[in-house]
Amino acid sequence: MPLRAYFAPCGMGLGHVARCEVVLRRLEQHVPVEAYFATYSDGLSYVEALGLNSLPVPSLEIAMKRVGEVDMERTLTRAPVFFKVIADQIAHDMSYMMALRPDVVVSDTRAVAVLAARALGLPCVCILNQLRIYVPRKRRMLRASRWAEAGVIAILGQIWLMADELFVPDFPGPYTISLMNLKVPERYRKRAKLIGPILTKRPEELPSQEELKEALGFNPDLPLIFVPVSGPAIEKAYFSRIVVRMLSKLADGLQFLISLGNPASPRELAYEKGSMKVLNWVDDFYSCLKACDVAIIRGGHGTITKCMAYGRPMLIVPPPSHTEKMMNALRAKQVGIAKVILQKSLSVSKLKKAILSLMEESTYRRRLSEVEGIAKKLDAAGEIASTIMKLAGGLDS
Repeated sequence: MPLRAYFAPCGMGLGHVARCEVVLRRLEQHVPVEAYFATYSDGLSYVEALGLNSLPVPSLEIAMKRVGEVDMERTLTRAPVFFKVIADQIAHDMSYMMALRPDVVVSDTRAVAVLAARALGLPCVCILNQLRIYVPRKRRMLRASRWAEAGVIAILGQIWLMADELFVPDFPGPYTISLMNLKVPERYRKRAKLIGPILTKRPEELPSQEELKEALGFNPDLPLIFVPVSGPAIEKAYFSRIVVRMLSKLADGLQFLISLGNPASPRELAYEKGSMKVLNWVDDFYSCLKACDVAIIRGGHGTITKCMAYGRPMLIVPPPSHTEKMMNALRAKQVGIAKVILQKSLSVSKLKKAILSLMEESTYRRRLSEVEGIAKKLDAAGEIASTIMKLAGGLDS
């Protein structure tokens, strides 16, 4: 009998589904697995693009402004709608779980799936990198923001504790990127295990940087800047436009590989001119990461920790009002592996100065070499897979 796994990744962006897929593939190396993915929005589209078994649940959306900024006023005023969507999600999850009777539930930052699993007495593993939610503080709704933050911390903290195991795919100190997002009461934090980044491939399993640059169609002797655009659709669309426009003015001596983060697109190449390639999607993220000299990213936790594992310096441009990515970015800068530019301050001259600094200053390379060495000793996907098999009553093989 195959191990029946119910994956419940958050559907905002693609990173949560990507992490769960890595865990699934590791499980499949040990036992036959019958896997289902219950998610929504961008996550659901990605599951379908991957050809995995998809189970749609109602979408929980954060209101966004045209410039990719979280619209907190609209988000807070939609609280009644949120509660209805959450209730509908729980109903969907419980219905799916009762029909499938999974051996284990794997939630990636989707609290309602933990509730449903606990209500049905099913073993549950939770993957997340944010125990604390910081609500952006706007003067117009300052009191509401404070109350919302306190309420979310109290409620979500109790829900995460319902999981049998709680994994944080992050580096141990002093390199923990989600450090500020883990500032919660000790009873919550002590349950969370820091297990390192979840990786599909390790850098030593791939060809050399020069070989990969050539395979991707670039000059191996020139620096390559990799820009994997991520996040919700509105956020990706806005940032893609401005970053392509600005980087096209920096072509002298630099090469650019930009992924628009659209896995459902029917064609891979979106645009190519001179030393710049813009792709709708890259099939092998890790080859692109090892090939590059600098990565320009949005501050997603998974992307930062992958860059760390591959020893690649980062220029992080976090989305406005996205507190988790902002905290990740500031922490990466504090650790000494990244530079940060706010989206509203982004300019061609600042981009060029930051890119050159990341490539030329030895302090970044030295710090990243230390982190890369630590990553080689960690096996996050293997630890999660082992725990899943134990909870499902299988063998830890």
